[in-house]
Amino acid sequence: MLTPPSLPKLDILVVDDDPFVRETIQIFLESEGLSVRTASCGEDGIAQLLEQEPDVALVDLRMPRMDGLAVLRSFKQHAPEVEVVMATGDATLESALSAMKLGAYSYIEKPIVDLEKDLLSVVRHAAERRHLRQTNRRLQGDLQLALHQLDAQRREQRIGSEGFPIGRLLRRCSSASPTELKAMILSYIPAPVPALLYLRNDQLLIPCAARDIDLPPIDAVLPTHRFSDPGERWREGDFPDVFPDQDEALMLPLFWIGELVGLIVLPVTDEGAFSDPGHRLLRRIADAAAAILGSSGVRTSTHTG
Repeated sequence: MLTPPSLPKLDILVVDDDPFVRETIQIFLESEGLSVRTASCGEDGIAQLLEQEPDVALVDLRMPRMDGLAVLRSFKQHAPEVEVVMATGDATLESALSAMKLGAYSYIEKPIVDLEKDLLSVVRHAAERRHLRQTNRRLQGDLQLALHQLDAQRREQRIGSEGFPIGRLLRRCSSASPTELKAMILSYIPAPVPALLYLRNDQLLIPCAARDIDLPPIDAVLPTHRFSDPGERWREGDFPDVFPDQDEALMLPLFWIGELVGLIVLPVTDEGAFSDPGHRLLRRIADAAAAILGSSGVRTSTHTG
């Protein structure tokens, strides 16, 4: 386990309708060097979560209007990496199992008798798991990006001077803005083919950039569950009112470490790079685009596109 000095200052969110409990926990955890925010109800807790994700949330199970399980469910929907510890004065096996199924890290019984053992230790263990998971994801991302970079020269030699310069694109992505990255991805799709780029926002894919066609309206979204297989390389399907005189499209889902991060949509044609039935060149573009979007954390929003 990481020792307390090796951890950054942890941000803890306490959601409890009892002001005495909130104040007691806040005073104790702050005396141990942790940063603590409090919320008196589930709605306030969710609002604070959306404003800034804590490392660990301590949530009372029994609260009026919105109980702890509803709060936990909302937390995991909006910020799945936040570790949630449930607190209750009448713990039952049923409530504990329900909390664990919804993704709770653990639960503690109230009143908390030993603050050091029953509270601080649990909070630090939960924070350690979040930290290790984030580190593991970052290392996996670094490894995947490194593999793309190491393989770039071999790929470029194989596909020749007309191939896709993956190495140069990856080197440029570190200093590019999100807008530049989107334009960069589309620019490497063989001309004069029109192209459309979708980015993920929560459970939706939202159109955010287009080349040689009009960008669809912001409400022309696609549900992410349509692309649930990380092993899927491409598919053809109906895509009306996007490409002139054509209702079908070639769709290349962009997966990064098993997570869907975006989608490239192209018209179906038998010319140029599209004459290859396996679409190998286009898949190389899609793989590099997924690495760029995933490693740089580019996302779209329903407000800014």
